[in-house]
Amino acid sequence: MDDQPRADRPRDDHSRADDPRRPRPRLRLEDLARRLGVSRTTVSNAFSRPDQLSAELRARVLDAARQAGYAGPNPVARMLRTGRAGAIGLVLPEPLPFALDDPTTSELIRGIADACEERRLGLLIEPGALRAADPRVIGDVAVDGFIAYSLPRSAAALQRLLAGTTPVVVIDEPRLPDVATVTIDDRAGARDAARHLVGLGHRRFGIVALPFQADGYDGLADAARVADPDYDVTAQRLAGYREALEEAGLDAAAVPIVECAHSDEGLGREAARLLLGGTEPPTAILAMSDRLALGVIAAAQELRVPVPASLSVVGFDDLAAASHSRPALTTVRQPLRLKGYAAARLLLETPGPTADGLDLPVELVVRRSSAAPR
Repeated sequence: MDDQPRADRPRDDHSRADDPRRPRPRLRLEDLARRLGVSRTTVSNAFSRPDQLSAELRARVLDAARQAGYAGPNPVARMLRTGRAGAIGLVLPEPLPFALDDPTTSELIRGIADACEERRLGLLIEPGALRAADPRVIGDVAVDGFIAYSLPRSAAALQRLLAGTTPVVVIDEPRLPDVATVTIDDRAGARDAARHLVGLGHRRFGIVALPFQADGYDGLADAARVADPDYDVTAQRLAGYREALEEAGLDAAAVPIVECAHSDEGLGREAARLLLGGTEPPTAILAMSDRLALGVIAAAQELRVPVPASLSVVGFDDLAAASHSRPALTTVRQPLRLKGYAAARLLLETPGPTADGLDLPVELVVRRSSAAPR
């Protein structure tokens, strides 16, 4: 039997306070403030609100934090204390690779990021909402508000967002009562584009459209698809085109429309081949996006149809590529970056976004892709 006094027994190595295998207690913000002889608020500001401190003081706090192994305020504790997550969520209809490749979406994201940077907030992107395997996972994140970008009104993910308690601002569509939306005057912009071509003397038109329905269809759009659109932007732009054509005494309903599943140069090229392959091809094509319009110009070049001598083309967006194309593209300019910025600012307003939203201006930019018909 071991009769050595308990107090004289050697301590187990694992029980020593300096055992490197023992987890170190988490250093708290209060502990670091006490060491530095500053307030808790000063330490917190060094991490989350650096504009409140001098550069010298912030550097001293951060250096001391690194030496002490302090990683910063606990984000979960901060969220529980303030009731805010410190981030906003952006819900996109398409997968992330498409969003990053699409200049329209990437410019809009830059605008949202500008507003987040001003407020020192994070941006959480939830892509693929249109075809999510389980729409219930969309919006199941801790954010202070959501921006939903260009979703069809029937999207289950959108309905889930609107049914929740987290504030939501919509960009472009759908346009719903009591939901704050940042839009442009799509109808007026499209009307100006068509009036421009009518004024040049064109009478044979074709339209390359964004999707009417969220089913991935590409091809000639029949009356049924046009009559019951799932996308407000497509409907508004078509209404603007038709209004200008009818003002000129043309049968707008007889103008052929090729629908594209999304905005893409390849789909614009295929749509133009379809329109230009008939016995009486159009002398002017109205495209609902610049990417579609650039595809139309590419198809015309392949078919040896000179632009604008034999075919005028007008787009919509005024992407950077529009002014650099050959010929430079006539288009409707919309403030894409401002649209994203305005949506984020609207979401972050106190006490919350107003249902009225914002309607931003558009402008027709005339370049070399449009001219009088021969």
